[in-house]
Amino acid sequence: MISLTLLLSAVVPVFAEETSVSVNITGGSEASQNCVLSKSCYDPTTIDVPPKTIVTWTNIDSTAHTVTSGEPSENNTGVVFDSDMMAPQATYSFIFLSPGTYNYFCSIHPWMTGEVIVASPLTTNSSNNATTPEFGPTAILVFIISVFSAIFVAKNRLVFRF
Repeated sequence: MISLTLLLSAVVPVFAEETSVSVNITGGSEASQNCVLSKSCYDPTTIDVPPKTIVTWTNIDSTAHTVTSGEPSENNTGVVFDSDMMAPQATYSFIFLSPGTYNYFCSIHPWMTGEVIVASPLTTNSSNNATTPEFGPTAILVFIISVFSAIFVAKNRLVFRF
């Protein structure tokens, strides 16, 4: 039973792997649209992340802001995520699970825009542009099932006749 516990403690973190990325809402973003030209309203403005990434925005400005999915010109913003008003020094986090491009903005100061690009978990081989599958959790799951089956058969002294 101890070996089973050790095996599970080594495998469970593989299924729960998450990456964390921070984005700052920069100071002075509310005062003018200068941050648009320098692309610094959200720092960084664009981030590329793998699925299962937790993105945390921190408002380091002296006024309230939001992190709202979509673009200011859209009618249905905030459908994917919406921080509501974030006071100075407040944080907001969201886990991006699915690949895609997620635009966001501040609903109070719509010139403040950013983008999260969630890349597919497949990697690309640059020499021939072929994709290489990552077995990851599937291979480990097959291994676990094999180990449990072997333990079950050995414990119950099952004999199979062919």
